[in-house]
Amino acid sequence: MSNFLNSKTGKTSYFIVGIAVIAAVLFLVLNNSKLTASLKAPKIVFKEDSHDFGNVPRGPELQYNFKFTNKGNSNLNIERVQTSCGCTGATVGEKTDYAKNESGEIKVNFSTQGREGHQEKTIIVYSNDPQNPQKVLTIKCDVDPNLDY
Repeated sequence: MSNFLNSKTGKTSYFIVGIAVIAAVLFLVLNNSKLTASLKAPKIVFKEDSHDFGNVPRGPELQYNFKFTNKGNSNLNIERVQTSCGCTGATVGEKTDYAKNESGEIKVNFSTQGREGHQEKTIIVYSNDPQNPQKVLTIKCDVDPNLDY
């Protein structure tokens, strides 16, 4: 047996078996890993995650659209949006599924009525992006009651 192990045929056989084992292990790891899952997953990417309206008068309703793109390799589903305050509204519209490289927007409204001073509100976007299932967006402004509406 030791002659076979030291022979050229024996060494070649062990080399081939070793390569086959390594290939099998790599195949199992790549097919069952989170890395492979994330490569096939949706990925929500916002153009920006914060918007500052600056100084605004009290009274008007402010509007802003946060634009996003699905940079992943499977369909992105926007499950819901939630705001931090009743003075803020956010909608994704009628469309909630976005294919690879497809874009959409989250429409945000903020009522300045009855507000004064620095305001900062958050919007949470819930999606099926496994890396970022809850994306937080922020709007801010400074409401000045002395500015003309």
